[in-house]
Amino acid sequence: MGLYSCRGQSSKTFVHEAVVEYLRRGRPLSVLFAGDWDPTGRSVPRSVVERMERYGNGGLELDFRQIAVTADDVRSGRFTTHDVNTADANYRRYREECLREDIDPHLAVEVEALDPGLLRRRLESAIEALIDDIDGWNALYAA
Repeated sequence: MGLYSCRGQSSKTFVHEAVVEYLRRGRPLSVLFAGDWDPTGRSVPRSVVERMERYGNGGLELDFRQIAVTADDVRSGRFTTHDVNTADANYRRYREECLREDIDPHLAVEVEALDPGLLRRRLESAIEALIDDIDGWNALYAA
């Protein structure tokens, strides 16, 4: 299957092309997301999911997985936090989401606060969970 990797907010064209490709193949689309827990970082997955659902016209089977920074990460208190920019245009929705998740809406956690090994393990685990044919995957990896 195809791999679409991006950094930051995805363009409408980028998301549309990914959706069209997965609809053409008739396969579910899995999205693994690692991003900041702050007003802008939380707006990215919301925007991507809304666009994918809109471009898919109800025909796309979407599996969206937030692998970092998660609400559990923030609640754990294990990671360095910083004050949120309350002037950010996305703050109102961020605040609402934080309150629903029982998180202080004045705190943010950057994805860089996670140990690279932890982030790598989460990504590997999420990718491995998507593999149907591990022998085929290993053969392709070896090649």
